[in-house]
Amino acid sequence: DGGGSAPAVSDGGLESLPRNSMGQVDFGQVKDDRGNPATKNLFVAGYGPGTTEQMIKDAFGQHATVVSVVMKGTFSFVNTADRDSAVIARSSLGGQQLNGGSLRINFAKETGRLGTSFDSTYGPASASTYGRY
Repeated sequence: DGGGSAPAVSDGGLESLPRNSMGQVDFGQVKDDRGNPATKNLFVAGYGPGTTEQMIKDAFGQHATVVSVVMKGTFSFVNTADRDSAVIARSSLGGQQLNGGSLRINFAKETGRLGTSFDSTYGPASASTYGRY
């Protein structure tokens, strides 16, 4: 890259969050890259190979209270204690390096047995086949 004078602002960051008329972050208006509304659960991908649950917990724990991390190979679900801190964590960590990979973070739906996003987009779409009789 060469020039050391580039401003240290990522293409996301807290500056890009929607604000209300008071200038405070309007958490109800926050959407992720897929247009999903903000939840307290984060879908995390892009970290380097060999990344551990503890590394993810440590990174997100700087911005939110991490309730649990569910690793699924190349992606994870990070469940936090509240939506607002999940929004801050996503804005702060998106695009940051973790173990050699650049983090991609979206919001996960809050449905599912573990409070994670195991809905039809991630698992078999069998939930809709019940109740036909």
